[in-house]
Amino acid sequence: MEIVPKIVQDQEIAPLRNLSTEKLIIWIIGKSKEFNLKITPEDIILECWLINPDKHSLRGYSQFPDSATVQKRIGEMKGKKGLLVGSEMSGYSLTELSKPIYADIVALVFHNKLVNKKRYTAADRNISSMDEAPYKRLKKTPAYEKYKTNHFEQIVETDFLYFYGINWHSKKSVVHNRIKNVDAVVYTFSKKDEVLKEVHKFLNKRFNYIRKQFLEE
Repeated sequence: MEIVPKIVQDQEIAPLRNLSTEKLIIWIIGKSKEFNLKITPEDIILECWLINPDKHSLRGYSQFPDSATVQKRIGEMKGKKGLLVGSEMSGYSLTELSKPIYADIVALVFHNKLVNKKRYTAADRNISSMDEAPYKRLKKTPAYEKYKTNHFEQIVETDFLYFYGINWHSKKSVVHNRIKNVDAVVYTFSKKDEVLKEVHKFLNKRFNYIRKQFLEE
């Protein structure tokens, strides 16, 4: 019997294979909520294996998923890391810590789908609510709100950091990925939202020294 994934679609597999097990779990749970699906730990294990069998198979038996690695990650993420809440019975949900990570992953996957399309416009009707999640986050940032209401003088360093979902303690690799992903979201939706395009330009001009410091460290 053919095993069919509940969550992932074929065009999403390639970029998702580059993720760590932890980030892959975040994406699976986040997307399951977008689809109003309740998934079990077994579903998560199976989905991880179908997306990246090289990393999530039993050693020496690639035709079988390895549950131990994924279950260990779920336990850590729900416990000391605070990235998940819920249980096997009620299902899992993302926390305020993991939601920005999910938005970044969505942007990365969406950007990958974009560059592989022969044609694309900002009005493309194939854009789903999941694809728009990182865009909606940017619209709710203090920088966007202040710029939209012409309060340019109130835009400060912390607004730049919040726009990109980073802080001074973020790891270099995390910062690089988030800056790249947010830039991709802005590029994708700039034709649809002129304010987003302008606030992005404003932030990167005024706080260029912060961007350079993060990217050159």
